[in-house]
Amino acid sequence: MAFTGVSEKKIVFRNGDLIDYNLQPSQFLSGFLMELLERDDSVQSVVYTFPHLTIQEFVAALAQFLTPDPRDIGKLLREAHSEEDGRFEIFLRFVVGLSSPQAARPLEQFLGPFHQTTCRVIDWVKEKVEGQIGKRESITSKVNVLNTLHYLFELQNKALAQATVGSIETIIFYGFVLTPIDCMVLSHVIELSETIKHLDLRYSYIQYEGLQRLGPVLHKCQGLR
Repeated sequence: MAFTGVSEKKIVFRNGDLIDYNLQPSQFLSGFLMELLERDDSVQSVVYTFPHLTIQEFVAALAQFLTPDPRDIGKLLREAHSEEDGRFEIFLRFVVGLSSPQAARPLEQFLGPFHQTTCRVIDWVKEKVEGQIGKRESITSKVNVLNTLHYLFELQNKALAQATVGSIETIIFYGFVLTPIDCMVLSHVIELSETIKHLDLRYSYIQYEGLQRLGPVLHKCQGLR
């Protein structure tokens, strides 16, 4: 249900939605969903919503990650990534993050191994990294490139990250809005790179928290604009 909501940009669910997914209001379900009273022509009805869209996106990612057939996850990733309106942006980061060793090991203790799913997610990230970045010496300000860097960060696969971004010498995010999380990802890239000859952040909107994230690694940049 959470994934359908993400797919359809839907954040409010009704009793019919719960029935479709064999869900019933319960104390367990109330830990994920909030009940709200909706008025329509003096008639009251109960609707349900996740406390925050991010929680809905995480629940959707977890449900899809634990799919019984690992082959389904590859198709899902390709289809979700093909949507260009950003609806699956955070969802995809969560799926990749669930494949990191830090997340996968604790889950396997309770749910059993899902090595094949993890491998398929890693292969997909590797494909995206090689397609977007490859062995290039520069990174330019494109949304899809930034998303790919987020996947690398979420995966926490140091060998893959160094093999792809380790040779980066130029990073250009001219006139780009960078959130504190974006800055944390950029900091991660700079830290893994051997030498950054040129970092261009001119006319970028960066909050104070973002600058704090970047500060500790800026000494590695020979040229900063």
